Amino acid sequence: MEIRTPQASNPIPSEPTAEQTGAVLVLGTGGGLGAALLRRFEQSGAPASSGLDLTDGEASEMLRDGHWRAVAVVTRDDAHALRLTLLSAHVRPDLPLWVTMFDQTVSRELEHVASKVHVLSPSEIVAGDIAESCLALAGKDVSRRRSHGVRLVDDALRLLVAAGVGLFGALVIETVITMIAFHHGLIDAFYFSTRSVATVAGPPGAARGPDWFKVVSAANMVLAVALVAIFTAALVRRLSRRRLTTLFGPRAAPARDHVVLVGFGQVGFRLAQALQRRGVAVIAIERDAEAPSVRLAKAAGIPVALGRGDDRETLQRVGIERCGAVAAVTSDDLVNVAVGLAAEDLRPDVPIILRLGDGEVATETDSLLHLGRICDAHKLAAETLQRAIEDGA
Repeated sequence: MEIRTPQASNPIPSEPTAEQTGAVLVLGTGGGLGAALLRRFEQSGAPASSGLDLTDGEASEMLRDGHWRAVAVVTRDDAHALRLTLLSAHVRPDLPLWVTMFDQTVSRELEHVASKVHVLSPSEIVAGDIAESCLALAGKDVSRRRSHGVRLVDDALRLLVAAGVGLFGALVIETVITMIAFHHGLIDAFYFSTRSVATVAGPPGAARGPDWFKVVSAANMVLAVALVAIFTAALVRRLSRRRLTTLFGPRAAPARDHVVLVGFGQVGFRLAQALQRRGVAVIAIERDAEAPSVRLAKAAGIPVALGRGDDRETLQRVGIERCGAVAAVTSDDLVNVAVGLAAEDLRPDVPIILRLGDGEVATETDSLLHLGRICDAHKLAAETLQRAIEDGA
């Protein structure tokens, strides 16, 4: 099946040119990392040619006609990267091939199938750099703490815990007044009070008890009935949908000295893993509940809160006032800038790290807004990829 993408503006030469001799051919999607890689080759004086946004037929012809020394497949779509990798390995099995890919399983299989295929993950490259920036800005204390506390960020979980605490309080009140009114021991009072709160039956002789006991006990039971209804509704809601945070364990949302990650895509997922390996507590914010990385969060032990990262209420819910740093790592540069502005407005002293892929946006943000440390993701990944190609080609 042929994957059709917009045709490249530069014509494909029918005969190899001096520029193509010994050059690196860059295949994939135009803009982004592909354009950054071509700029990097140009700046270093190494020959490279663009094969971005080509159809399969055009890519095959370009591979056959050029005297290339290596091929780089650069795209954010793993399926597209796989197609171009197989195409390149079939047409020119003699050429070393560097591929950017997220899926580790496919990466391992590709390296087994073709010995000259080298797979790099731009998300891991960028995540590692941002993780070091988080530690540098937030300080080593974020990784030294043994306990980061627990914060309730899920609405259903908060309601469930609040109703549970209320029911416990109602039980304590009923136990105390039963002991006072009827001179029962603690065990008997607790037993009869549990029946009262559960609306099964009151203590023996309750009908002949003092008036104050009847009034307080009746009010307490009405409150208990309401709390039971709330508790049941919260429990059903909690059990009927994906649970992204817990009260205990690795997915418990931290309360202090943690890193707030906004954007849980490829970079966000790798960044969360990189920080956890360094002993840093994290919580991620993702607006899309069906994002692929959200489904991986449970197995990875990463707590996730659903919402917009540039929303003040969401940032407060995940504990921006006591966090160690905020890292905005969505795939949209302007959203990351908006997150930085919202975080700075809520807490001016919070360390902020922004992932920006457009060089101009990164420069403008750094010079005008001074929001924190800027990570030019495309530039960083392009430098790493170009260095790997030069060392191995």
